[in-house]
Parts: sequence; C-alpha cells; structure tokens
Amino acid sequence: MEEEVVEKTEMEKSIDKIEGNAEKPVVAPKIVEPRVFNETMSPEIGDLAGALALAQGAMSNGSKDKAGYGYSYLELSGVIDIARPALSKNGLSVVQSHELTRQGKTGSVVTHTTLMHSSGQWMKSSLELPIHIMKQLTMAQMIGVNCTYGRRYALQSLCMIASEDSDASGKE
Repeated sequence: MEEEVVEKTEMEKSIDKIEGNAEKPVVAPKIVEPRVFNETMSPEIGDLAGALALAQGAMSNGSKDKAGYGYSYLELSGVIDIARPALSKNGLSVVQSHELTRQGKTGSVVTHTTLMHSSGQWMKSSLELPIHIMKQLTMAQMIGVNCTYGRRYALQSLCMIASEDSDASGKE
C-alpha cells in the first residue's frame, strides 16, 4: 500500500526546525482519529475529595480583570490567587504540564493538570486546544497563548471558579 506524501503545515515545519528534521517529507496518515483524554485518578480519592470540597467552599468566583479580543476575562494569575491559598490550606497542590501534538493542520497543545493531596491521592485531567494561527503572532507565541488558556480553563474547572457574568460565548 503506497502512502501519499503531502505538503508540511507551518506547525510541522516549525517543529521540524526544532527537531532538526527540516528536509524529511511528511507522510499523510490514512485515518486521523481524534484524541480523547479521560480523567484518571488514584484507586482511592476519599481524602482528596473531602479536601477539595473544603477548598472549593473557601474559594470565591473571580472578577474579570483583563480585557482583550472583544471581551473581558479573569487572568490566569487571578485564578491562581483565588485557588492557591484554599488548596494549600487543605493539603492540595496542582501541577500542570503541556504536550505539543501534530493533530490537525496546525497542531494542538494539550494541558495536563494533576491535583494531588498530601495523602498521596491524585486525579488528572487533560484539555486539548487546537492552535489557531494569527497573523500578528509567531507560532511560538500561539503555543504560549494555548498553554496559558489551557492552564486557566483547567484550573477554573477543577476549582469551580467562574468569571462573573459569563455566558457560553465568553461575552456579556
């Protein structure tokens, strides 16, 4: 079975430059399956769940403190400022990491968020955001934007922190 050679996307060219593979052709996969991430957790989460309930009860919703792209929103630093004291007080910590994928035409950034309890119990979730190219930003800047968005959305979801007066579109 012969595979079709296709033109590399800008994302793939950027990654190839970093990896030193600039001259290698890209082989198109026959079937592209969407990536599905499921939450995973330690076998027992009773201590973690109790501590998270206490921490969430001590947190407030945030006030939108930043404007951009036609709407206002709560910045990542604001979400962290709300979450960190309550999480820490209840023996909880959060670690976030990123994975760059070649899904789609421009790739995507996957943000992995792990909530850990002092008992050793943990739960993890992942959020994949496609990279959208904007003329005024470089690929590295767009990857950074996705990392920040992913961290903010994942932490807000984990801690049940809403930005006041938001509707589904993010606009008021």
